[in-house]
Amino acid sequence: MGTFEWTPEMSVGVKEIDEQHAELTGIINSLYYAYMDGKDHEILADLINKVNDYAQKHFATERRYMAPYVDDMPNYDEHMQQHREFFTTGVNFLLEYLDKGTGITPELLDYLTDWWFRHINGTDKIMGALLKSKGVV
Repeated sequence: MGTFEWTPEMSVGVKEIDEQHAELTGIINSLYYAYMDGKDHEILADLINKVNDYAQKHFATERRYMAPYVDDMPNYDEHMQQHREFFTTGVNFLLEYLDKGTGITPELLDYLTDWWFRHINGTDKIMGALLKSKGVV
């Protein structure tokens, strides 16, 4: 997939979550460009840590917003599984690069970008609709 830009059409309708989506999209794109441009290990390591840290922060934010409405959210378990998948399949391979100097491939970066795009436009849209129906904006 390469990269993509966050657009207002991707909004889930919750300002804090939308801002975090835009920020993490930018960080993932920066990592992709840095790798493709052959940037050195330090720059890649910094961006990998940013992806890891920001994803953890963002997923915690989503859990906080969803917590009061878990019983009303039919795809809650799937949503949480997708968050775990992002780390086990994507971020853990990036962290392996920090430890061993290997693990980043264009395919892995495409996976992260594609996963992120599908997640925002899929399960996060469902979450956003539920939160809006509950008056959370």
